[in-house]
Amino acid sequence: MTIETLVKLSEPKRIAAAVLTVLATAAICHYAITRASVVRLWAAKAKYVDIRTAYAGTENQHTDFLNLQKQLEGREKQLQEYQQRCFSSTQALQFFENINSMALSHNLRPISRLISEPKELVTNRESKPQQRFLKTQSARIAVCGNYFDIVDFVNEFMDRPQKVCMTNLHIALPAGEKYNPKASFKITLVIDSSKDVKE
Repeated sequence: MTIETLVKLSEPKRIAAAVLTVLATAAICHYAITRASVVRLWAAKAKYVDIRTAYAGTENQHTDFLNLQKQLEGREKQLQEYQQRCFSSTQALQFFENINSMALSHNLRPISRLISEPKELVTNRESKPQQRFLKTQSARIAVCGNYFDIVDFVNEFMDRPQKVCMTNLHIALPAGEKYNPKASFKITLVIDSSKDVKE
């Protein structure tokens, strides 16, 4: 039927119809050929958007990870500083054993040294037993000698890298004594028993 219609047309119209048919066929072929590419292009764009979204998510996670890492490093540094200020059980034992020698090195006469047993330091009643590694241990000390030697002796406790807490310091001349006062005080140490594992 199409051929019959074309035969009835004049030659210029036939040529125009043939050209239009060729163009229509070319357009259909072009669409059919490029359609697969367009579909692949849209799929690639969708994948690109998904990958970019995933990358943005991982970039945020990376930033969060870096922030957490910095916080962890800060906490580790604080923990190390804190641990340096505490005694290990061995260091505390040596410290208490050396008190009389320290007094003698300052020309003082040791009178008494009463050392308590270590006591558990509980800052949180709900803390688990394995987290309770802090203890305190104290000693009551009395020495006699020159006032300035007593001051140097006390300063030696304060100049240690570990924290020594001193309380109840009393300096007074004993009855009948004119030059050599008696000093009595209590010192308390914080012992970190977790340091014993490392030593």
